[in-house]
Amino acid sequence: MYVNSVMSTKALYCIRHGRALHNKLFNTIGVNAYREFRDTSLLAEGKEQAKYLRQHWKEIDDVELVIASPCDRTLATATLIFHTTPIIALDCLIEYPIGGTDICNRRMDRTELSILYPHVNFSQLVPNVMPWEGENETIEDLNIRIQQMLHWLRWRPEKKIAIVGHSSFLGQFMNNEIGDEENELEHCHPYKINIEPT
Repeated sequence: MYVNSVMSTKALYCIRHGRALHNKLFNTIGVNAYREFRDTSLLAEGKEQAKYLRQHWKEIDDVELVIASPCDRTLATATLIFHTTPIIALDCLIEYPIGGTDICNRRMDRTELSILYPHVNFSQLVPNVMPWEGENETIEDLNIRIQQMLHWLRWRPEKKIAIVGHSSFLGQFMNNEIGDEENELEHCHPYKINIEPT
């Protein structure tokens, strides 16, 4: 009975974080916006986007679980949208690419995150500083992370789950396509998809 309850169709609501510092700075300094500021935070505009979704999303109360990238901008977005729904942070949701020079995607240590977001479950994260290699991960590496997420999700009992993540990660997951600054997912918009049991 338990296996049947978890290995069933699930509705996923994929939500890109609110507008953050590197999104704004890209318009003036280009790719250096990704390389000069570690783990960028939400702008005031991004916070308002999250609050707006909270107030106007009709299906919000259907969400049973939230999984979020452990970057500051995604955790802040998830916190502003979901006041009482459990939030679990997963390293596999971090924006692409992990490694290399894009330090805007390099999260804080788990201890720091636990202080800033005490209501979030960080038990799934590596306990110490997350490794950050000199080379960018490949698309194949990203696809492995997506499969890790799917495997984890399929064994959860919840049927309606929100994923608060990033444009490239969610774009690859939903459409097998990584966008650019001119063709990205909307901030704080719930894209709904279904996944089937395997």
